[in-house]
Amino acid sequence: MFLDEEEQFSVTVVDTPGFDDTWRSDAEILADITEYLATQYALKIPLKGIIYLHPIYENRMKGSARKYFEMFRLLCGDQALKNVMLVTTRWDTVGQAPDQVGEALRREQDLLDNWWKPMLKQGANAAQFKGTKGSAEAMVLELVRDRDEVVLDVQRELVDGQKEVGETTVGMPFMNQLDSDIAKWKRVLVKTDEDLALAREMETDMRSQGWRGDAMKDVADRIGLLKERRREAEKVVKQLETTQKKIQVKVGEKAKLQVAEKISAFGGKFDPVARAATVFAAVLNITLTVVQFVVM
Repeated sequence: MFLDEEEQFSVTVVDTPGFDDTWRSDAEILADITEYLATQYALKIPLKGIIYLHPIYENRMKGSARKYFEMFRLLCGDQALKNVMLVTTRWDTVGQAPDQVGEALRREQDLLDNWWKPMLKQGANAAQFKGTKGSAEAMVLELVRDRDEVVLDVQRELVDGQKEVGETTVGMPFMNQLDSDIAKWKRVLVKTDEDLALAREMETDMRSQGWRGDAMKDVADRIGLLKERRREAEKVVKQLETTQKKIQVKVGEKAKLQVAEKISAFGGKFDPVARAATVFAAVLNITLTVVQFVVM
């Protein structure tokens, strides 16, 4: 977004993927988010703030919502909370009837008094998004105007500490869960192989003894089920190991190399103010949409 008519002052707003996706695991989403943050930090683009969105129509903080909110807090770190804006969304869908407005306000107050209170006490701010361009601009401007730049804990860990995503404070719970799940499914594979070997041995013995009919069919059916169980377990293990590899990456080191490569493409003539967002988009292979509004 360009904030002046001369297009000299701009802010880049990045819409990161959200957790609890239907098609992608939380660990994969975390890998994407940390790649964005590592690239921004490696480019030395000032980070002015982080906006957390929560729909006001959700009646309460469900278990998954609480888990993701805690992940968000770990991602930021306590020292960055003054640059965090906790935003309730979908206020434009709240009806005009007094009881509907009252229920929405009750839900908001529950968030403020309970779930968001620790972060608010440490400097985070709360806001309502009304679904309008002006409401969005107001939130962005508040962060740009009134906040010093900030470095998140996960950025220091990834870029300065050269940690893998799974070694960071926010990434370790994912890595531990993946380790546990992979071990569990590998045990399923071992047990299935044992059962399959016994079933095949039984089939061989029964055939040698001249068994026929339903008894042989039952054994054959069991072998078929065990083979299918093995295929499913192998598929799950493969998926989990693929996901695990995504957070066994030093994205900070990778980001620094990619940034250096893209900057060199400019022939050494790199203006960090004018080109940083362009390099950011090139490294991450994302598209920038330019919007202009003038700050009065």
